[in-house]
Amino acid sequence: MLPNISPYLKGLELKPEASFENMTVFPLIHDNGPGVSYLTLDEALDFRVIEVTEVSESGEVPNLLVTNKAEIPILILAGEELVGAKQNRLVNATFLVAGLSKLTVPVSCVEQGRWSYQEREFKSEKRMSSPLLRSVVQEDVSYSVRARRGYRANQSRVWEEISAKSARLQVHSDTLAMAAMYESYDNHLKDYTTQFPRLSGQTGFLAAFNGSLAGLELFDSADHLAKYFDKLIQSYALDAIDLKQQRPLSSSQAAKEQAESWVTELKIAPVAANPSLGLGTDLRIEGKGFVGSALLHDETLVYLSVFARAEESVQERSGSRMARASRRGIF
Repeated sequence: MLPNISPYLKGLELKPEASFENMTVFPLIHDNGPGVSYLTLDEALDFRVIEVTEVSESGEVPNLLVTNKAEIPILILAGEELVGAKQNRLVNATFLVAGLSKLTVPVSCVEQGRWSYQEREFKSEKRMSSPLLRSVVQEDVSYSVRARRGYRANQSRVWEEISAKSARLQVHSDTLAMAAMYESYDNHLKDYTTQFPRLSGQTGFLAAFNGSLAGLELFDSADHLAKYFDKLIQSYALDAIDLKQQRPLSSSQAAKEQAESWVTELKIAPVAANPSLGLGTDLRIEGKGFVGSALLHDETLVYLSVFARAEESVQERSGSRMARASRRGIF
């Protein structure tokens, strides 16, 4: 039984923050050893050693079929977007697909108005869903895992979040696609990547909007963070742009204290561990004001993501409270 993840966060350091517009990033550094050997989803697609397709000719909205043609594992992160086939999807949880194997991966639709083939295989536009949406999915998936119903999210809730954000950002898409928001704000999102350079040895970061923490990302090595860094920063930037008109909730000093508190609480937060669908162990972590998940493989914390609870993010943004997944009868 794994009581918490503190053994895998030894020496975790919070470095001085950098800010741009209403977004603040606190670099994280920790020594987690050499890390696990794997290809990223984008690398595997570029090298043509992965196929991501519908599970059948007719397809199933909540599932995709992943075929790994490489001899080493491929890491697919929770929140990564796959574009094409019958409709665009995001991945519900983080999976390490074994070499020379196939895996059915649970996903959510991020495009409402299409159910027809564009092409047979999915591709990547190197996008992650934003932390507000990932928080919604992670909270629902964690509840589903606890209920032994698999890695399922509330599809209606996903569509609601995309629709509401599109309206706030004044982005129109005939298929209500999440991708349209990234395409509309492409140049502005790229501006953020120049404002948050990686530090030597950096393995992750904490990010805040308007002085309130939004999420944490942590990898097993600095080299692996480097492969995802721009993609992740741009996903956080989309929420920062969305929330730009919001009144700051706290000072920068308060945000730093909150970041330090998150790191402390994360080390002692209770953990629920279950075998992953791919390699390794899926971890579900819940603490005061946050929900997290991680993948553990070969005694290495491969990837950890933590988000402010979706209901609290919604309440802060709009002054209303969205009921927890467990209270809405979503499954």
